[in-house]
Amino acid sequence: MADLPFPRRIALLGSTGSIGRQTLDVVRAHPNHFQVVALAARNNVALLAEQAREFAPALVASDADDLAAQGQLAELLPHALRGMDGLLAVATHPDVDILVTATSGLVALQPTLAAIEAGKTIAVANKETLVLAGHLVMRAAQARGVDILP
Repeated sequence: MADLPFPRRIALLGSTGSIGRQTLDVVRAHPNHFQVVALAARNNVALLAEQAREFAPALVASDADDLAAQGQLAELLPHALRGMDGLLAVATHPDVDILVTATSGLVALQPTLAAIEAGKTIAVANKETLVLAGHLVMRAAQARGVDILP
């Protein structure tokens, strides 16, 4: 990762959660070091829309499973991608250097594996991905020469 130029371009899965918000605080504190290229969240669509206005990412996605959140997404972020396809697009966006996985549960597994295949550095803040599928993730990362950052 030391050879990545500044600003390092990040995609963030779970941007509205605690770790996601802390990640964006770091971006705010170091705007010359990081650029948000893509954001994804689940049901907190209002905060996701606020983050999208602030950081102006190239891509926004939500895998909202709540009907009210899905409706709000269509209203606040009509161009946002939806579902797993949206998460995969965030994780593999061609301008992204680093994927930060700050989701809960296994929702980040498929996007993480796709990002590894795309050659992205992975910053893992999601224990389930490594606890339940660490052998798959680490094997894929080693095969592609991708860094996994805890």
